[in-house]
Amino acid sequence: MKKRTFAALLACSLTVGLLAGCSSEPKNPGDSNGPEETQTAASSEASGSASETTAASQSDGPKIFNNYFTTDVDTLNPHIYTQSVSSDVIRKTTLYLYRDYPTADGSAYEFVPELAESEPKQMDDEGKVWQIKIRENAKWENGDPINVDDVIYSFQMCLDPLLVNSRASQLASDYITITKASDYSLQGSENTVSWDEVGIKKIDDYTLGLELDAPVTVADIESHLNYSWTCLVHKPTYESSMTSDRTKTTYGSTADTYVSCGPFILTEWIPSSQFKMEKNPDYVLPDYIHLDGYNYKIVGDRNTALELYLNGELDCVSLSPESIEQYIDDPTIRQAPATSIQTVTINHQNTDNNGILGNKNFRKALFFAIDRESIAKMTNGVPANYLVASKCLGLDGKTFREMPESQEYLEPNLGYDPEKAKEYFDKAMEECNLDSLTLTLSYNETSANNKMASEFLHKSLPDIFGDKFSLELLAGSTSVLNEYIKGWKNGNPNSYELTWRGWNTSTPAPWNGLKVYSSGYSNKNEPYFNETYDELWNKANYDIEAKLDPAYRLELTREMEKIVLDDVAACPVYEAPSYYLINPDVKMVTNEYIPGYGFAFTTCTKTN
Repeated sequence: MKKRTFAALLACSLTVGLLAGCSSEPKNPGDSNGPEETQTAASSEASGSASETTAASQSDGPKIFNNYFTTDVDTLNPHIYTQSVSSDVIRKTTLYLYRDYPTADGSAYEFVPELAESEPKQMDDEGKVWQIKIRENAKWENGDPINVDDVIYSFQMCLDPLLVNSRASQLASDYITITKASDYSLQGSENTVSWDEVGIKKIDDYTLGLELDAPVTVADIESHLNYSWTCLVHKPTYESSMTSDRTKTTYGSTADTYVSCGPFILTEWIPSSQFKMEKNPDYVLPDYIHLDGYNYKIVGDRNTALELYLNGELDCVSLSPESIEQYIDDPTIRQAPATSIQTVTINHQNTDNNGILGNKNFRKALFFAIDRESIAKMTNGVPANYLVASKCLGLDGKTFREMPESQEYLEPNLGYDPEKAKEYFDKAMEECNLDSLTLTLSYNETSANNKMASEFLHKSLPDIFGDKFSLELLAGSTSVLNEYIKGWKNGNPNSYELTWRGWNTSTPAPWNGLKVYSSGYSNKNEPYFNETYDELWNKANYDIEAKLDPAYRLELTREMEKIVLDDVAACPVYEAPSYYLINPDVKMVTNEYIPGYGFAFTTCTKTN
């Protein structure tokens, strides 16, 4: 079995994501964290170390890893899901052509052919025509055999022009651009592009063909086919869940409308309560899975999760800000880099207040008015005057942010300059013909960090901008805030003004993660469009010159970041590293966080 290791190959990319509980696997670039889900405090009277309490409560029996979510999944349909927690369940229960697994020493991760039998094979001189052999021993949980027809059906349904799936654009064009895939998915009911024209072909029962618009590398294909929206769906179940006009399927909305074939089989799904999974005896890579099962509880917040952990009901817990100091010296504590940068997201197309949110001078005023250092101190975070996160990898053992070239264009003093902020504010008010301005900043009602940051801005911004300005605060649930942020895409340009959001994007491939600010990204938060930026993104992600020259690719990444920072597409504020307690009975290939991957929970075992 050939494998591709990513300890140093920055020409390749993988995903890393939101640790909604304790994540064992990366999510997909472009899954929005939403408003940060830091939880409010809950009292705990536990004594002794967390490791002592947890270990004492374990008992012999099946080796089950018990994890948790603080939010419910929206669906297990990989073509339309939006929540990264949904991706967690999908990844564990279905097959990908290529899956990321930790290396033997735990120092990095690698792409392993999963449903695929081997690496993609180049069939032309340019690198635009490829074939992938798939295994002949894969099967669904009900025993149905899997062949290339399952792969093609899954891709065709994701791209279906009547279903209008939200993940179609990403399957059509991301690390690779599949010929005619976008044209097919965007045609609606016109029938101007037939499926036969799309560059997804059946060569034989166990060989998939791909025809692409531009030359790519093996790593590009493996990266592209590691996303959740490229996994398998079960055709009979998908079809039986389809409406008569074929514009919607309820596949993945309940346990009865979902079929497993991955490392684990979904055996129980109680909405808003729990997911239970058993090891799949027919999994194609059995040597990677040592657990007998993998469960998720859905809990109200991280402090509730901590109580369950201390009672031995969970095997890991992400500590809330209020709990970090209490357990900072516990031997089971582990640190992970922040999954995202918390930004004040700006609705550029909002027409209220004479469209001032679309005014670049006002957005610059906001950028320079934010005291990031003070906010970071109160949130146990890292001040961020940048949009490529600290977790992202660079060259020569440095992260992207550690490279001198990635520091020289950042604003001094972490971007905090009250005098400059006032100058930009006054100019924007004059340009928009306003005598006074009141804006609303929304935040997640369960996020202690964003609540504190919002209250700080509520006081500090008027101190800088003067009596003409006031900031109102609006607390809301995740679901309500998600509806607000989708509003501008659904015909309501004034659906929100300012809100908190964060993107968990690719750790080893920041050039790809910056897709969230490109014009073509359908799941974006703010209506930001810039043709020069789009040209740079396409060059960084698709030009063969960039693919083969990591230093050049990172320079293109810097050029992109400069543009979105100058335009203040979104206003970066802080990053918040995470701390976890992990049951000492859990034995992983490494106890540390693997950059670009996460904690190796899926491949772990347990001693008790």
